[in-house]
Amino acid sequence: MSLGRGAAHGAAWNLATAIGERSLGFLVLAILIRHVTVRDVGVVAIASALSEIGRMITTGGAGEQVVASPGDRRVEAGAFWAQFLLALAMAAALFAAAPVLARLYDAPVLQWVTRALSFNIVIGAFLIVPSARLAQRFGFRTLSLMSLGSTILAGVVALSLVFNGYGLDALIAQRVVGISFYAIAASTAARWRPPAFPSWRTIGSAMRFNIPMMGASFVDYIAATGYVVLVGIRMPVAAVGEFRIAQRLAEVLQELAIFPASKVFLPVFVTVRNDPERRFAVARDLMDAIAIGSLAAAAIAGAMARPIVVLMFGPRWVEAAPVFAAMSLIVPAAAIYAFVNPMLTALRRPVLVSVFAALNAATIALAAWFAAPFGLVTLAWTLAARGVLTAALLLPALSIGIGRSAWPLLRLFIAPFTALIAARVAAAAAMAAIHTGPGLTLHAMIGQLLVDGAVSSTVFLAVMLALAPRRVVALVRRMLGMFSRAPVEVEVV
Repeated sequence: MSLGRGAAHGAAWNLATAIGERSLGFLVLAILIRHVTVRDVGVVAIASALSEIGRMITTGGAGEQVVASPGDRRVEAGAFWAQFLLALAMAAALFAAAPVLARLYDAPVLQWVTRALSFNIVIGAFLIVPSARLAQRFGFRTLSLMSLGSTILAGVVALSLVFNGYGLDALIAQRVVGISFYAIAASTAARWRPPAFPSWRTIGSAMRFNIPMMGASFVDYIAATGYVVLVGIRMPVAAVGEFRIAQRLAEVLQELAIFPASKVFLPVFVTVRNDPERRFAVARDLMDAIAIGSLAAAAIAGAMARPIVVLMFGPRWVEAAPVFAAMSLIVPAAAIYAFVNPMLTALRRPVLVSVFAALNAATIALAAWFAAPFGLVTLAWTLAARGVLTAALLLPALSIGIGRSAWPLLRLFIAPFTALIAARVAAAAAMAAIHTGPGLTLHAMIGQLLVDGAVSSTVFLAVMLALAPRRVVALVRRMLGMFSRAPVEVEVV
């Protein structure tokens, strides 16, 4: 298989699996959430974040190191043992700190939940090297099927437990079973087993390679999800459960709004990095697409937040709806950050990538820490407002990337943002004028979903056609070109 064909084939399988996993994962989550307490969700959210921070740090760089040295068993041995020893130390530290963490969060049950999930850090050490081997061979179909299989098996085990009255245990088992199956399946498919212990010099070399990646993994996870551990210190654990549901919905919204485009950013920018004029033209086209797409997603999802939450998770989770409505506005800031990272990487500016990644994580952590005591809605709107600040802070990065003022790129957000405000206001006005049914009944929520979705999408499109019709037409043409068999050349603006 050629390099280009292998990459395209892998990307197609990754995208198909991501859609399948998200759909199946949310179906399982929707069932589980209806059978567990809000406090249990908060406890597992905190414990999962703590274990994932440990796992992200210990796995950072190991896979990249193996992929970069195909067939080198000495590198594989060094990467695995460096990761495994660090994972043991991290898991042991989290296991020992569990009582302190339980007191810190005022949740005694957090002690054994944290200790149970700390084993995921060690299990993850058996996953990275075989996965990297399969990736070297473009075995993305195998990886995708294994990932889907782990989601299915974990869901089946969790549902079996929850229907037998083990709510909290079901949430824990879902995480442990999923990663365990993936590790075993990947090792089997790659015909890999833990190698003999190498020299300490080999382990030290692997560790030196991994350390910068560990820091990057930690920073990115804090910015995406890990800041929930700070939220848990500043508000009751039950509130963390509601926040985690809203946060998870916002994360999936980001994936759907940004994932299809962000995967092409790096190879595209690498191709045009030596041509400043073409680089600016490409950057403008890509930024236009994510500006319209991300703000459209935020407008529609935010307008439908209440019926989405109630229909998926039940009426007792309705308090998470306004939190999700506000957090949906984080999507545009995430889109800009996803744009900056590959642009600077293509220009070989790794230090700047690290600086802006740390800046992004720091602003999120600070916003979460100071806003959490004032309630979930205040926290959500503070995180959304932080996105505006982040856009301003990323101006220098955008300017470096395109080699000129970044204002032509940022002003592409003006028309979609205006359309977003109009769509949200119109949907709210429609719901105030039309009564779809009393309370949180199924009939009322379905009616509200249909009205909010129709009004918000129609108004967003109408405002965009009024303010920027040529941009809408150009975006539609580019999207249709993606499905054309004829090659589509980048249009120079």
